[in-house]
Amino acid sequence: LLYERAAIFDGAWWRLWTGHWMHFSASHLGWNLAVLLGAGAWLERWHPGWLLRYTLIAAPLISLLLLAGEPAMHTYGGLSGLATGVVVLLALARLARCGSGRSWWLGVLVLVALKIASDATQATALFAGFNPQNVRPSALAHLGGAATAAAYLLSRPARSYTTMRRAIGAVNSGPDVP
Repeated sequence: LLYERAAIFDGAWWRLWTGHWMHFSASHLGWNLAVLLGAGAWLERWHPGWLLRYTLIAAPLISLLLLAGEPAMHTYGGLSGLATGVVVLLALARLARCGSGRSWWLGVLVLVALKIASDATQATALFAGFNPQNVRPSALAHLGGAATAAAYLLSRPARSYTTMRRAIGAVNSGPDVP
């Protein structure tokens, strides 16, 4: 079930989805589940159905990005790309909707960006421990999660597109964009 580059190219296409659910340690699974379940529950409270739809669409897209962008990565496992995407999706959706909480959600996006930068520059994960020790975090998976979250919001019906434009306006200018 693990994302294995060679197996995917040999026809085991289901690994594009299942690789995200495989983990390299209990710590790895614990941190990923904590973020995904916490942000996912929050997302479902405000936007029922988004978590499942996003996860089904984003999982293979993140895996395809890894196939194209990290050819030296032979194996990958973990929910962190999807968890990052759910956090970003939640933050962007809330930015577009709430007035007084904008700075909170902007802060969340800044922290996500800092975490991705940390993963890109460090050989070890910031929070999770891996077994075996030569496993490293994938900044591209996390970046892919963030990008698929923005794309998901943009792909929503016109009302959601307006929501995304408002969220982007909030990031760029502060107040709501008409």
